[in-house]
Amino acid sequence: MKIGIPRALLYSIYLPLWKTFLESLGHQIVMSSHTDKKILDNGVKFCVDDACLPIKIFHGHVMDLAHKTDAVLVPRLVSIHPEEYICPKFIGLPEMIKHSVPGSPSLLVMDYNARSGTEKAYHGMKTLGRELGASEKLIKRALSEARIRQAEHERRMEREKGLNPAHALDGKGMEGIIRLEQGTIGLIGHPYLVYDQFINMDICNKLAARGYGTVFPENIPMADIEAACKRYPKKMFWSYGKRLLGAGLTMMGDRQVDGLILLTSFGCGIDSFVDELLVIANRRKYKLPLTIITLDEHTGQAGFNTRLEAFIDMIEWRRRYDNYIPAHGLAVYTGKGTFR
Repeated sequence: MKIGIPRALLYSIYLPLWKTFLESLGHQIVMSSHTDKKILDNGVKFCVDDACLPIKIFHGHVMDLAHKTDAVLVPRLVSIHPEEYICPKFIGLPEMIKHSVPGSPSLLVMDYNARSGTEKAYHGMKTLGRELGASEKLIKRALSEARIRQAEHERRMEREKGLNPAHALDGKGMEGIIRLEQGTIGLIGHPYLVYDQFINMDICNKLAARGYGTVFPENIPMADIEAACKRYPKKMFWSYGKRLLGAGLTMMGDRQVDGLILLTSFGCGIDSFVDELLVIANRRKYKLPLTIITLDEHTGQAGFNTRLEAFIDMIEWRRRYDNYIPAHGLAVYTGKGTFR
């Protein structure tokens, strides 16, 4: 059977798990095209209006696969870590696709819910394997191989700072990445914003053209993220909210970056909280150049480029006056890592 996997939402994080599992069961995997204007337009046209841009993009990718495959995989992600949740739109995504996409292809719905424990999260994959007619022995072997590939992918992300997970899935490494000529920028955002070149206006290459390397949330070890988030009195139960917050705090606290860019999609409730917490922490303690860029289907290149250029100018202005001591009063910035 030809099974399509949309190149959208969390595919850049979990593709090794899904792809290896289905291929080990004997199925052929077909990826949707990279996001382009046609995919965006189709998603915007058929998805409900109040959905965020990444959800609309996912609809477009399903339509791209509709006539190329026998079925399309639509994961129902409820929780990816014990006692935590992710965006509720992921839970209802299969139903949204079924009732929104005209001539909807056959959908393979795979539940993934780690709320009660990591091992229980794979029950949905086993159920899907049985629905596809695989034996219990084959399902067990396929799942074992898939988990190994997924663990390797996650370890590589933490090991190779600045490596884009989407590039790694396409067989690319660190070649050609401009690093540390001018500095390093922390790019904080959900994977479907940070790693989709069409949605984020190719921000990584634009930064690289100015000589800046990038560090992503997936490059920060989970232990560091957990430690950074413990400063708050209440545990954050949004898994990706916690990852973004902890990654941003770690980057700023360890002085890993010269500035921070927060990418957010319009209407994202989780991002509205996380971004505010990072802005407050930066203002009170770290005082790094920081900007928030909000993305939706109306975002244009001109405005985006202007915001990015202004941010880079702010970093370079800061560097130029690094050791400036005013004749009167106290210097706000007195060198890297030292603030008043």
